Amino acid sequence: MTYREGAEKYYDLFGAKADGPFYIGLAKEHGGKALELGVGTARLAIQLAREGIETWGIDNSPHMLRAADANLAKELVEVRERIHLELADVRDFSLGEGFGLVYFPSFSFDHLLERADQLKALEAIRAHVAPDGVYAFDLAHVPELRADSSWFVQRKPIDERNTVVRTGHHSTDPERRLMTINLWYEHYFDGRMTERYFEGGEVYVHTPDGIWGLLTESGFKVEDWYGGHEEQEFSDESAMMVVVARPV
Repeated sequence: MTYREGAEKYYDLFGAKADGPFYIGLAKEHGGKALELGVGTARLAIQLAREGIETWGIDNSPHMLRAADANLAKELVEVRERIHLELADVRDFSLGEGFGLVYFPSFSFDHLLERADQLKALEAIRAHVAPDGVYAFDLAHVPELRADSSWFVQRKPIDERNTVVRTGHHSTDPERRLMTINLWYEHYFDGRMTERYFEGGEVYVHTPDGIWGLLTESGFKVEDWYGGHEEQEFSDESAMMVVVARPV
């Protein structure tokens, strides 16, 4: 995805997810120090920090990190002090720290389109997992990938006079296992559009076997494989894959 400057102020309106308890539980189980990859607006990192977890976050987008800083400014001092943000690329980063939990949420591993980049990221991740620590991430699961396309529209009122509309279009190339996603964010004041932002890009649609192979090749062993953040059993009908792996 492009993640152009401007639209990030609307991400959290459309980014509500029930993943917080899952990653908080893993962080507490594995030493209480966590690293989030693709931290974005710090939506999830802030939740961990509120629970007393020292949380680091990296992102390769300066304006996403500015959005994270703006969200952090609204938090209590003790929450802000637990979060450390760095500008870095997940394919090649070195923080000089080990973490009981390294996690890559919000289907963000899908943004690495090439196998070489996926392996580079996993190599860097493995180097940052502390002894007895784990790497956890979630991915979309599409049991049968077909060539198709569709539109959707979402509306979120901010108050009585302001509304944000997100319009999206996606198309799928099953041979390359790529999905193209285009998003338009529009802000309306009293029914009049005041600003508009566009972003788009491609994501790679993984298979369970493909992920298992990547992890094995990168020196990880799968510990748990769920169909959601509530740790429900994974099946062919699951809409997502939630994976917990450990370096071997």
